[in-house]
Amino acid sequence: MFDPDQYQLLDFGDGRKLERFGDAVLDRTSPAAADASVIHSELWSNATARFELVKGSKGEWVGDVSRLSADDADRHGEPCVVNHGGSRLIVGVNGAGNVGLFPEQAGNWDWIVEQVSLCQQALPARAPRVLNLFAYTGGATLAAASAGAEVAHIDSSGPTVQWAKRNAATSGMDDLPIRWLVDDAMKFAAREIKRGNFYDGVIADPPTYGHGPKGKAFKFQQHVDDLMQLCGRLVSGYEPGHRFMLFSCHAPGFGRDEAQDVLGEVVPNTPHGQLNSGPLLLESSDGRNLAAGVFARWSASFGREA
Repeated sequence: MFDPDQYQLLDFGDGRKLERFGDAVLDRTSPAAADASVIHSELWSNATARFELVKGSKGEWVGDVSRLSADDADRHGEPCVVNHGGSRLIVGVNGAGNVGLFPEQAGNWDWIVEQVSLCQQALPARAPRVLNLFAYTGGATLAAASAGAEVAHIDSSGPTVQWAKRNAATSGMDDLPIRWLVDDAMKFAAREIKRGNFYDGVIADPPTYGHGPKGKAFKFQQHVDDLMQLCGRLVSGYEPGHRFMLFSCHAPGFGRDEAQDVLGEVVPNTPHGQLNSGPLLLESSDGRNLAAGVFARWSASFGREA
């Protein structure tokens, strides 16, 4: 998880959340907070910037965002950076209200580090191979690579992949074995299967709705089953060894049971496997939890005795 001096959820309620990233305090929309009440109203006036919806899902930031541009060329001063493990992640704002990282994923990044270590113990002669689909700005990629994995980082957005590469450089990890690829996640996964390229670990955090680099739409409810079938096949090609899969999402109406079911349908069957799921949560400084999606995780060791 994040150290409190790096990230804190200060308060939430009335459809908004107040977060501190390093020394920047950001006030932004949060549909999950619609039914909650603000507890610490005195904190909100200290926000560095506030995100306001203008039309639909698009909006604008009001306040001092000079250090928070997602583009290096437009940023003034040193970037706002938060640390997690050995990673230094640049905070930057955009017109959708995003900031370049999802803090609720920090526990999953810790789990990835543990899984890569188990992969190394099982097959010490080579580095674990990890595939990160819908990889965004690279929090999971850097967690896996810093633990010793070779990582294929796949995202359909060129600017987002460039952001991930800047995070790697800022973290001193730009020389680690990471392949930075702008590609359609499902098409890439299908090609890897045809090529006979398999992975020790597969990570997938698909959006509710998105586009590939050539405009092909990804619709969560329509494509999630096919996506998970591909992911399951990509971790079925190594024996012996340790393998893992991490699936997370923020799709409305898709709960932890559904996440566990869709993952459980595709992972290799083994008595040594562990499958679990849970909510992605942000805990506020006063101990309340704000829902932020769900995850399902599977890990298993394969050997001659299995």
